[in-house]
Amino acid sequence: MKRFEAFFIKDEKKISVFDIFITFFKIGLTAFGAAMMTETKKSVVMQKKWVEEREFLNGLSLAQFLPGATFVSLTVFLGYQTKRLSGAFASFLGLLLPPFGLMVLLSYLYFTYGNIPMVSIIFTGLKALVVALIANALFEIGKSIFKNWQAVLIAIAAFGVAWLNVNIFFILIIASILGIILYRPWSSMPKKVSNNNQITFKSNIKEIIITLAVVGGVFLISALSPILLKLEEVFFWIGLLVFGNGYTMIPVIQQQVVNMNHWLTPSQFMVGIALGQVTPGPIVITATFIGYKVAGILGSIAATVGVFTPCLLLVITLIPIYVKIKENSWVKVVLNGVVASFIGLITLVLIDMISNNLTTPLTIILAVGAFLVLRFTKLNTLWVLLGGTGIYFLIAQFIR
Repeated sequence: MKRFEAFFIKDEKKISVFDIFITFFKIGLTAFGAAMMTETKKSVVMQKKWVEEREFLNGLSLAQFLPGATFVSLTVFLGYQTKRLSGAFASFLGLLLPPFGLMVLLSYLYFTYGNIPMVSIIFTGLKALVVALIANALFEIGKSIFKNWQAVLIAIAAFGVAWLNVNIFFILIIASILGIILYRPWSSMPKKVSNNNQITFKSNIKEIIITLAVVGGVFLISALSPILLKLEEVFFWIGLLVFGNGYTMIPVIQQQVVNMNHWLTPSQFMVGIALGQVTPGPIVITATFIGYKVAGILGSIAATVGVFTPCLLLVITLIPIYVKIKENSWVKVVLNGVVASFIGLITLVLIDMISNNLTTPLTIILAVGAFLVLRFTKLNTLWVLLGGTGIYFLIAQFIR
């Protein structure tokens, strides 16, 4: 067990749970959608050096294989790599608390005061800035992944298949097969894995039990209110069964909350999706908006816990398997294929966001300007968002 902890924990005495929480709290407060990946890599890999870049990419690949919010799963993985179960919980809560709080506030304002022209202008500017953030994230991650022609080819293939609206699960299978074919793991000598990296399910059974107990306790409390339990149940199954990023979850969420349970009108649902895009954190934080509409603050907590809990459970449960197989040459090429496919998928998302959000010359100029600032300066992402939104609001008022 001590050997396993030595493998996972990087300078444990120098890393506190509070430091992990604050680090991911800042990411959750300032990073939007796919840009969370860039901010996380910059902070955890490059600045703090808690994990190596290869471990970061392996975690990203594992997160891609799992259902639910990809970046939340990656966050749990990195927290666990840093300080085991306490680190996983700290990173999980740190990342989600800021977008949760902001979404609750925006939900209150929307359902209390309705549509306000000034707010609409601000949202338009934010959407353009989000496009710039995701484009910058694509460039940053691409530099790490596109180190050979095989990765480029897999990314192009994933983009083409995703364009046909193929299920994300099949895209990952195709990427895995291409990884095996193009990287040819059978041509390399098998690497002997040190016993230090081996772990059985029993090694972290206590952590799994603790996690299940915490989650079960939350669900048990919610059982006192049928509507809260229903919210958790609906969103838990969405988080457990839907593969891909937040965009792949949107149709499933709409089917459940609009068509089946009639919790929101189509118009209200679209507002929730828009808020999910213009607030930091994962796009699926839209669940908070839906929960607030159904049952106030308690409803927002229930829906948020429901949709993100599968990420926590699956990563902690699968960590032992990951440790045992990650050095296998066949597993490595599969992970390479999955990571490369991620670039193709994000590119398609970016194109879709450009077509939907950059609809005027002013929004195009704002997005391009923000992208250039992000690429060629060291200005903090938060200041880019605040400054860009303020500039857009003033110009939009002037040219009205």
